[in-house]
Amino acid sequence: MAKKKRNAQQLEGAGEFLGTDPEKDAIERIAAARAAAEKDKGGDNGGPIMDEDAWRRACNEYTAEMLTMEDLERQKSEVAGRISSIRKVAKKLKVDWDLVRRYYADHKNIRKGGMGAMVSDERRYRQLLVLMDSPLGTQFTLWQVEPEGATSKPSMEPELAGQHAWSNKEPRQNNPYQQGTEEFVQWDNGWVAAETHATAQIGRGNGAGAPAH
Repeated sequence: MAKKKRNAQQLEGAGEFLGTDPEKDAIERIAAARAAAEKDKGGDNGGPIMDEDAWRRACNEYTAEMLTMEDLERQKSEVAGRISSIRKVAKKLKVDWDLVRRYYADHKNIRKGGMGAMVSDERRYRQLLVLMDSPLGTQFTLWQVEPEGATSKPSMEPELAGQHAWSNKEPRQNNPYQQGTEEFVQWDNGWVAAETHATAQIGRGNGAGAPAH
């Protein structure tokens, strides 16, 4: 008697015991990772504006700042035009424009408190010229000649230089002017005044301490 063929049949409820398909799970995870990567790469997908106030505020604030910048650029252009006209007139009158620019640069540095350092650098440079027997080192007296008939009030710059020298911890003996001249006295007065003021502030408890000299 011939045996009946037994068909392979899945038992009812067998999926609960077999579990999920590992290969299918792996494919699904790879697809999900790719989708997430594409989303991050593309950024905003152009969906509807959700926070209208945020968008409105960003546009208004950015526009206001850019308008301010445009106005400043327009002012800068106008100032540059006026400077160009001043330069042309000055050159026609034989004014050395490089020295004009140097004058501005030096006084810009002074406004920022750099006068003491400038004086120190100039003093060292003059000493270097003398040390190296440079012909320029013998010409300093020419720079100090006053115009004939000059009766103007003595400049306060030496006194300010003395104050800055004290602030920069320079000793009192660093006075760059020749002893016995009015400039020497003014520089010394400035140095002493700065020290006296700092000492008084410390006495009131308003200072952290005077620079060591």
